[in-house]
Amino acid sequence: MKKFFILAVCFAAVVFASCEPALLPNVKAYGFSVSSTKKVVFSPGNLQYDRMSRTWSFAENQYDALGANNVKGSAFADKIDLFGWSGSNSAVLYGVNLSDNALDYAGEFVDWGNNQIGKDAPDTWRTLSFEEYDYLIHKRPNAAQLKGVAEVNGVNGLILLPDEWVCPTGLVFKSGFASSDGEEYFAKHQSFTAAEWLEMEHAGAVFLPAAGYRYKNKVYDVYVKSYYWTSTNEGDKHAYLLTFSSYMADFGWIIRYVGQPVRLVKDL
Repeated sequence: MKKFFILAVCFAAVVFASCEPALLPNVKAYGFSVSSTKKVVFSPGNLQYDRMSRTWSFAENQYDALGANNVKGSAFADKIDLFGWSGSNSAVLYGVNLSDNALDYAGEFVDWGNNQIGKDAPDTWRTLSFEEYDYLIHKRPNAAQLKGVAEVNGVNGLILLPDEWVCPTGLVFKSGFASSDGEEYFAKHQSFTAAEWLEMEHAGAVFLPAAGYRYKNKVYDVYVKSYYWTSTNEGDKHAYLLTFSSYMADFGWIIRYVGQPVRLVKDL
């Protein structure tokens, strides 16, 4: 199925280089530009869904990813964080579906943020569009210096920094990507302990774990690559995604039934 996934993705371009909603712990609202006129803050972790209680939440830590624990045998596990794209015509909304029939994910986008997530009211959070992710990753001022791959507390992923970044005293952030593709190259580029990451987090850094992807009841590429959904469709059966590995971050589109992680934002 890995071969299928690779063939399904079509890259657009390759570029190297109180009652308040939950935010990153003890952090003021550091802004990330997603257009020339709009800034957002990121949720404190990837989106999760508890199938037993039918409730939505965010991961406890930014580096948490359920990986193979999304599935149990031929079915979903009780808690999941890899979703199909959320189409309005689906019998099961928000991509909580193991089907590999593209029609089961059809229709216009229905945002995961429409739900109550933890204690946050519906519509507090939302999903970035392809254009917004592209601006954040490639086009905002100083974009190349505000992203970089790393290993954080033993988990591989992509670090994104707020527009006004000041690195914590005693730590060093290395922007960009590793020289080669592979699980081991994240740590070779840079690595942070849990304690060091807490300092980075308190300075506004965001971490997207390399959570892999799911095809039906199998999970692939955990800690090797990742593919995060956007809100932008490509025709009736595909949707755009942010993808990254140890040596690049870019965009493409893929069939909607592939299970992928979701990271939500809130407008400033």
